[in-house]
Amino acid sequence: MKRLFICSVAATLALALAQPVSADDFDLPPDLPAAPAQSLPPDVAPDGALAAPDTDPATTPGEFSAPPGVEFASAEDAAPSAAGRNATLVLEARAFANRDLDGNTTNALRFQAHYFGARDFGGRTGLIFNLRARTFIEENRSYRFADDFNVDVQELALRYALSPETSLQFGRINIRNGVASGFNPTDWFKDGSLVVTDSAAPADRRNERLGVVALTGTTTLGQTLMQIGYRPQIDADPGTVWTDRDNFGLGLDRTNPSDAWFVKVTPQIGDNLSFTANALLLDDDPGIGFELSGTLGDNLVLYSEMMAQKRLSIASEALGASEGSAAFRDGVGAGQGKDWHYQAALGLNWALSQKMVGARDISLTMEYHLNTAGLSSSQIDTLSGAQGADEAAAGAIHGIANRRQEPLARNQIFTRLAWNDFWGDSDLSLLGFYVPADGSGLAQLSFDVPVGDNGNFNLRAISSFGDSRSVYGANPTKTSVQMGMTYTF
Repeated sequence: MKRLFICSVAATLALALAQPVSADDFDLPPDLPAAPAQSLPPDVAPDGALAAPDTDPATTPGEFSAPPGVEFASAEDAAPSAAGRNATLVLEARAFANRDLDGNTTNALRFQAHYFGARDFGGRTGLIFNLRARTFIEENRSYRFADDFNVDVQELALRYALSPETSLQFGRINIRNGVASGFNPTDWFKDGSLVVTDSAAPADRRNERLGVVALTGTTTLGQTLMQIGYRPQIDADPGTVWTDRDNFGLGLDRTNPSDAWFVKVTPQIGDNLSFTANALLLDDDPGIGFELSGTLGDNLVLYSEMMAQKRLSIASEALGASEGSAAFRDGVGAGQGKDWHYQAALGLNWALSQKMVGARDISLTMEYHLNTAGLSSSQIDTLSGAQGADEAAAGAIHGIANRRQEPLARNQIFTRLAWNDFWGDSDLSLLGFYVPADGSGLAQLSFDVPVGDNGNFNLRAISSFGDSRSVYGANPTKTSVQMGMTYTF
């Protein structure tokens, strides 16, 4: 099975690169936000405990994640050109000024080209692709091409329509799930997937990750939409093109570490209500969940998302059978074995009415996040009080939460304020994460200014707050100020 999938991915990649496509016409990291995420130690470095899942405007059909009244567009939805091609090329230059916990500032630059879209080979067959080339230059560090230039195959999949109601996809696919904005319990395949980590915004994070190699089928039964999928385990040797080879490692060991089966069912239950039931079997461990959203009036969307799964807690996964002292392990709840854990996101999105803000386009999102696999208030106290050899164990716990992209704290609050056309055609957004147990959190301010028809200038500032041993305050990057310029072809 491993050889079959690897050879199939190689054939799909060759097919995409052999035919030219014309371009027609989104937890701070444990390292510098501009640094390549794939170079980070996945289980050791402390994180900002940021729950990175999100709502992405590029959700594709069959992924069932749009709340009622919200329509998402994607390259797959767009009408192909006369040549059956639909692609976008985005060039970006971004400058970073990052300050660590000791007050030292490091400057960095990143240049990247992001090429994504779809190609139609005929009435039934098509190709989905999402490729990124990037290079990273950091102050006071020698540039090494082997380490600082990367090509990422984020998505590369063939799709085949068996009928107007049924289609198959095979290859590397970014499978996005969930209706919530700040944390998606049903977004199963985000573990270890990020390729760049320069934004805390949920929508950005979904665009900055690797897809999984999978076979999926989507069909409509009456008015019910159903998706079934299989992600195989892929074992490949380190240092090869299938894993982490310099410049062009596919990272299949990161995205396909175990077998997984999943089913999603979305019945038609009303114009103002959307419901999706989920079932997952991940490495023989079952999970069930749902996504529910509905509109109230013209301005308010309420939603909830829940997943119950048999798994290890974050502390148990990080510390294994022996890491950390007995007192520390007991204090953070490690060593309890697999159990049923629950994750949930409950929230609302409120578009402020004209009576309140006039013609301004302002919306407010509020969410509560629950993760029983995370740490309780007393366990967070134990984590922050780690001394001596237990400091490494504490770092391992932060690292697992960072790799899994889920809240380290059992309870967390998320909020986002978006003001479109804040100044002319410029958009302003402010988002934040807050942990009531220790008073720590993270905030991000972003300001986007259109430049001509195809350009965009972005100013972004990110800052964590709280004690240096708290959930968010422990992040080595205290603040990051960024300027980015993108041009879309």
